[in-house]
Amino acid sequence: MNGENQRTKTRMGERLKKASGNFSCFRALALLLLISGLLFACDSNNRQTAHIPDFPKPGDSSRVNGALHALTQAINQSSAASAYAKRAVILLAMGRMNEALADIDEAIGRNDDAGSYYLTRAQILRALQQPAKALQNAQRAEILGIDTPELYTLQGDLLQQQNQFDKAKLYIAKALQMAPYDGEAYFFNGLMAARQGDTAQALTLYQQSLRLKPRYLETYNQLASVYRTLGAPDSALAYNQQALQYFPNNARLYYGRGLIYHTEGQLDSAMLYYQQTMKVQPAYYQAYFQMGLINQKYRNYYAALANYQRVQQLRPLFPRIDTYIGYCHEQMGQYELAIAAYTKATQQNAADQQAAAGLWRSQRRQYAQNSYNSLFLPDTVARPMTKARSRTVIDTTRAHISTIQPKSRVATHAGDTLQRTVKPIGQN
Repeated sequence: MNGENQRTKTRMGERLKKASGNFSCFRALALLLLISGLLFACDSNNRQTAHIPDFPKPGDSSRVNGALHALTQAINQSSAASAYAKRAVILLAMGRMNEALADIDEAIGRNDDAGSYYLTRAQILRALQQPAKALQNAQRAEILGIDTPELYTLQGDLLQQQNQFDKAKLYIAKALQMAPYDGEAYFFNGLMAARQGDTAQALTLYQQSLRLKPRYLETYNQLASVYRTLGAPDSALAYNQQALQYFPNNARLYYGRGLIYHTEGQLDSAMLYYQQTMKVQPAYYQAYFQMGLINQKYRNYYAALANYQRVQQLRPLFPRIDTYIGYCHEQMGQYELAIAAYTKATQQNAADQQAAAGLWRSQRRQYAQNSYNSLFLPDTVARPMTKARSRTVIDTTRAHISTIQPKSRVATHAGDTLQRTVKPIGQN
């Protein structure tokens, strides 16, 4: 009896160990599947699995860093195309567009028949402001079988950016047919209406987008921009404030708020928000430019020059930045530096009349500053870009000049005349 009990206990222990082992395996498998489902998307090109989810979110720094580290290790070990594609999605969500583009290019180079890869590259190229290339990749994704509202909304946006409004409307309508409550589709529909000049319809669609997707940043920015343009600063500030509640660390929102105050002439308030923009994002060159304009208006040319030079460092091809730099140098009496800046501006854009006028002024003032006889400036220095006027010399030996004869009758009073003889000049 005791032996049988012992054997029963032994069998029960083995079953428990086996169950425990099975449970451990099941738990490990479930955890692995959960992580894989959250971080990654299947590489299949069918309709259900084509879209790569935007997870983890950029705000969750611990998961983002963990996912990037895991993907980097996977790339170093196997260099699979899917690992590059998945890392590109995370980098796209983080705003690291150049790195994301490099990864997705590598993924497509290793596997060029995955539609989801082309969709990701289209999204990256749109963010990099290359709509023509982005549209080519979006169309390639559609050919390869991607059939999602996200793709059609993207194509609608890219088409309206190139003024192909009829085609854009078809894609937006298709996206709304598939997802009637897609806030982004309403937003891009409103953007298209705004570009066609229908402001009222655009505002209606933006507000509908906001009701369906209250955390969509672009809708707030567009509403604030439209109301600022319409001269309704209170409404613009209200939408901007709502967005700041959701995105308190977004530099673009602070810059937009600065623009609202700047448009209304409240320059001190505008400067505060431009400074906040630069604090959140030090490389936000538009804020430095606006600060330069305000300092220039206040005739604080030293500060304005520093702002413009910072813009030039961050964005060397910023339109007419050398003209603004030259003007500051000119107003500070630094004519040699002003001439150099104005000359560069005129070389880059011969139609820049302000730069040409500034160059002439600076050359004239520099010559006057260095010359004792500043009242008589040679035309070659004063106006280096103006041709000298030609003068006509008359040969008096060959030209006949008639002598002017005075009138012999001079009227003195009404109805009376006085007869006199007037001798020509030189005769006695």
